[in-house]
Amino acid sequence: MKRPQWLPTRSDAPGVVLAVGIGALAVAAVRSLPPSPLISDVLVALVLGALILNTPLARLVRLGPVGKEREPDVYASGLRFTGKWLLRLSIVLMGLKVQTSFFGKTEIATIFVVAAASVPSTFFVSHLLGVALRVRRPLVDLVAGGTMICGASAVNAIAPACGAHREEQGVAIGVTFLFSVTAMLSFRSIALAIGLDPSFAGLWSGLAVNDLSSAIAVGAQMGESGGVMAAASKSARILLLAPVLVAIALARREARPSGARPKALTKSVVDALPGFIVGYVVFAIARAAGDRVVGGAAAWTALLDANRFVLDVLMSAVAAGIGLHLSVRTILGSSARALVVGAGASLWMAGLSVTMIASVARGAAGAAAAIGALALAATFALYRVLAGTKARVRAIEQRFGAGELLTLEEATVLLEQRERDAALDDAFLRRVLDLLSPSIGELIPARTSPLGHGEGCRWLTYWEGASGWALVAVVREAGSVTPIHAHPHRMLGKAIEGRLEELRFREVERDGGAPASGRAPCSIELVSRAVLAHEELVEADGLATLHVVRAVGDAPAIDIQLRGPEVGLPGRLIRPRDPVDVLSLDVGARISAVEEIDVRPGQSGDGAAAGRPSPEAA
Repeated sequence: MKRPQWLPTRSDAPGVVLAVGIGALAVAAVRSLPPSPLISDVLVALVLGALILNTPLARLVRLGPVGKEREPDVYASGLRFTGKWLLRLSIVLMGLKVQTSFFGKTEIATIFVVAAASVPSTFFVSHLLGVALRVRRPLVDLVAGGTMICGASAVNAIAPACGAHREEQGVAIGVTFLFSVTAMLSFRSIALAIGLDPSFAGLWSGLAVNDLSSAIAVGAQMGESGGVMAAASKSARILLLAPVLVAIALARREARPSGARPKALTKSVVDALPGFIVGYVVFAIARAAGDRVVGGAAAWTALLDANRFVLDVLMSAVAAGIGLHLSVRTILGSSARALVVGAGASLWMAGLSVTMIASVARGAAGAAAAIGALALAATFALYRVLAGTKARVRAIEQRFGAGELLTLEEATVLLEQRERDAALDDAFLRRVLDLLSPSIGELIPARTSPLGHGEGCRWLTYWEGASGWALVAVVREAGSVTPIHAHPHRMLGKAIEGRLEELRFREVERDGGAPASGRAPCSIELVSRAVLAHEELVEADGLATLHVVRAVGDAPAIDIQLRGPEVGLPGRLIRPRDPVDVLSLDVGARISAVEEIDVRPGQSGDGAAAGRPSPEAA
C-alpha cells in the first residue's frame, strides 16, 4: 500500500523539528512581549530562519548551503514537508478564525461594493507594475494576494496555487508587512483630513490594511466604533481568500498536465479547487454555525483559543522554513523590485477604497459604484494589453537569458515558444534543464499520478512538443529499482529530490536472434555505478544506453527529464537468465541475459503521450 504523502517519514523529522522549533520560539517570544501590531510571530520566525541561514549558526546546526531544494542537506525533506503539508493544515485551520457576527446590512453592502472593485483592480495594477519591473509573475501574485486579502496568511495560502518559490514567499511576507506598518503610521491622519467618521474610517482600515492585527489596530485608532468596523470588513476580506485562490488556480492551470481540458466550467472549477481550500470553507462554515449555536460557551471559546495557538505555531513554522531558504543574495536580488510592486498595490488599494468609502459617507453611493466600475474596467483593459501572454513570454525569455531559475510552467512556455521559432538544440535543452526548479505544488500532479512506469515508479508528462521532445517528471518510491533497460529515445535528466543511483551496462555479446522476435540471448557488463549528485545532468543515448536506476534511502526521489523524439523502435528490457542481485555487482561483472521488448508505458513506442492521463481521468 502506497504511503500517504501527508504522513512524514523518518527523513522528514530533522527539518520538521527545526522549523516547528523556530516557529514555537517565535510565538513564545512575541507572546512574552506587550501586545503590538508592529511585531508579528510570522515575521519573527521568518527573520530567525534567515538569521540562522546567513550567520555562523548555520554551521552550528549543520545547515548546508542553499540550493534549489536544499538537497542534499539533512533538513531538505522535512522543510519540503513543512512547506507543503503543514502549510495546507494551517490554511484549513484558518477557517475557524473567520468571524461573521459583526456583519449588518449596510456594512455588507459597502464592503461588497468596495471590495468588488478594489480587490481585482489591485491584482491588475500589481501585474502591470510587475511586467514593467520584470518581476516574476508568481511573486507578483503573492504580493498582490497579501495586499488584497490578509498579509502573510494569504501569501502562504496562495503560494501553492500560483507556482512560487519559498524565497519569494519570504520576500512577499516582508513586503506586505512593511505596508501594514506604513498604514498604522498614516491612515488616521488621512481619515481626519478628509473628515471620515470612526465607523467609515474603521471600514476603510479593514478593507485596505492587509495584516489582520494591523487592520484592527488602525481601526481602533479611529475611535470607539472604528475597531469593530475594521474587524467586520477585515473578516469579509478573509472570506474572499477561497474565491481568490480558485481564480488564481484557474488562471494558472494552463501548465498542469491534465490532458484534454474539460469543456464544462463547473468541472474546470472543481479541477482547479485546491483540497485545502475545501477544508478552509468547511471550517469557516463551522465557525459561523458554532458562533450562532454555542457562542460564548466555555468549551467553544477554549476550542477557538486552542485553534488560534496551533495555527500561530504552524504558520510560524512555515515562515521559519521559508527563512531557512532566504539567503542574503536572494533578498537583495528581488526585494527592491517587489517592494515597488507592493508600494503600488498598497497605494492603489488604499486610495481606491478610501475614495469610494468617502463617497458613500457623503451619501453618494452611486458615485462610489461608478468610481469602482471605472477603476476596475480601466485596470483590466490595461492588464489585458500590457500584461498579456506576449509580455509574459518576453519576460521569461529575458530571465532565461540572465540565468534565472525556471519553474515547470515557465519551462513549458519557453520550450513551446522556442520550438515554434527554431529547432531545439542540445545547448538550449541542457540550459533549460539546468535552470529548471519546480515551484511549490508543481510536482503534486506527478506525485499523485495514476500512471505507472514499472515497479515503485510513476511519471507524468508536463509538455510534449511537435518535434517529439517532451518534459517529464518521474517519481520513484523509496528503494525502488528499475529493470535493466534502454529507452527508445534520447534522455537528458537530473535528480531534484531525494537520491538516485545509476548503474550503466554495455552489451558485450549477442548470441543471435533479435528483440523484435520476442527474446534474444545476450551478455552484458557493468561498466559504472554512481550515486548522482543533486541536480547533476545525466544523458542517455537512446537504445545504446543500458542502465538501472535506484531510489536510495527511505524517502521518494524525483527526477526531471527532457525526452527526445522516438527512434521508431521499442525500448530494450534485459533480464538475467539466472537470479542475480544487480545492485551487489562489481564494476566489470558480466551477466548472461535475455533481451525483450520493453512494454512498459512510454517505452514501447507510445511516446511521452503515455504520460498524460486520459480525459476521463482528468
